[in-house]
Amino acid sequence: DRLMMTQQGLLNDEGKKFLTKIIDSSRRMQKMINDLLSVSTILGNKGFEESDLNVLLREAAQSLDHKIEETNTEVVADDLPTLSVVPSQFRQLFQNLIGNSLKFTRAGVQPKIRITHSLLSSKEVERHRLNKGTTYLQLQFSDNGLGFDNQYADKIFAIFQRLHDKSEYDGTGIGLAVCKKIVENHEGLITAKGALNEGATFTIIV
Repeated sequence: DRLMMTQQGLLNDEGKKFLTKIIDSSRRMQKMINDLLSVSTILGNKGFEESDLNVLLREAAQSLDHKIEETNTEVVADDLPTLSVVPSQFRQLFQNLIGNSLKFTRAGVQPKIRITHSLLSSKEVERHRLNKGTTYLQLQFSDNGLGFDNQYADKIFAIFQRLHDKSEYDGTGIGLAVCKKIVENHEGLITAKGALNEGATFTIIV
């Protein structure tokens, strides 16, 4: 930045191009470092409190208002229950999942995000190998965007894993890894299911 401010007039076009690349790379690295720091602090946070998930969802969506309006995205949600969670983390979880859908929209198709909830049946609890006799809430975030090849469903939660070209879609490849860490901190699980050019569904069980 100092070079750009003080020496820009002395550089030819190629020098200015190199300097811009250095600055852009540095900013991407700073964002990546910040994202990694957020991952490292998740598991240590045990500040659970009874929270209205509707409020956390509304706050998460408000932070993405501009992008939602810009893409004319329709967001429809169930009336969600109250749950004992770390509020800041669940707000981040919702924000990351909605943001992910907003990023991977299809040209010519109005983006739609549907958020639903249900309680798991005893058969579903058994199928997921969860504790019998415990009540589990399932949240699903579904969209009609680009989707992904379902063979990569287990890989997309890995840190730095990207299925799309970074020149077309911004981000550090950490957002979904943060989602996984948050859900694990709540002793739950998160899975993904996708179909190319049809959409994706993220399922959270806590």
